[in-house]
Amino acid sequence: MELKGTFLITKWQETVEQQFEKGQKFSTALVQQAYSGDINGNSEVRYQLYYSEDGDALFNGFETITYDKNDEQVVLTLKHDGKFESGVASSEFTIVDSSHECSLIDKSGTFRSIEGGKGIYQIS
Repeated sequence: MELKGTFLITKWQETVEQQFEKGQKFSTALVQQAYSGDINGNSEVRYQLYYSEDGDALFNGFETITYDKNDEQVVLTLKHDGKFESGVASSEFTIVDSSHECSLIDKSGTFRSIEGGKGIYQIS
């Protein structure tokens, strides 16, 4: 099974937790997204980010995606490991839990940001 589509960031709330002398910083972000494509629903992500001196970042976090399938609400939990380089965010993730679609647990996927606060995702 392969799932593809796009998502749109609808809210990004980031807080700097620690600032370093040369501009590096640790921050946390609470992000909300709207998914379309093979998954149509909404998500909430909690990221921890480390920004280097040049503004690139490494991040990790957990995301819950909620969507309807066959008149049932499905909740997926994803574990992210990503980076932000040269203005592009990308992540490799694993589905660590699913409320109804157990066949998706341990599936891996990727996302990559595109313009306008959008991203493309693929799960296989």
